[in-house]
Amino acid sequence: MARTETIPFRDFMKNEKRSVQLDPVKKVLASSGSIALMTMPRMAMAAGADATFGNVHGAIMNVFDAGVVLVIIFAGASWGLGHRTKAIEILIGVCCGYVLARHAVDIRDFLKGI
Repeated sequence: MARTETIPFRDFMKNEKRSVQLDPVKKVLASSGSIALMTMPRMAMAAGADATFGNVHGAIMNVFDAGVVLVIIFAGASWGLGHRTKAIEILIGVCCGYVLARHAVDIRDFLKGI
């Protein structure tokens, strides 16, 4: 179990960094681990990750599509029952969310390219 440390509120609000003293073994492991990660080929680690991510993303998007349809049906029912402003608010929200979810990979790739 992780050790919990409490700090005074004033120290937290000052936002000062405390120096953490590592023992020599942890220093060696921390520095060698970062060097090993930098020298490891990136393509070897990510070779199967994109295929797996594509499968998981496709499955999640299929469920998400069904959820969007149900929310649009609910908004239509709300509109039909006289809650026009609430229905429009729901429709705007679900449309914006759907566009963001559908283009999440494109947005990620765009931000990586910056």
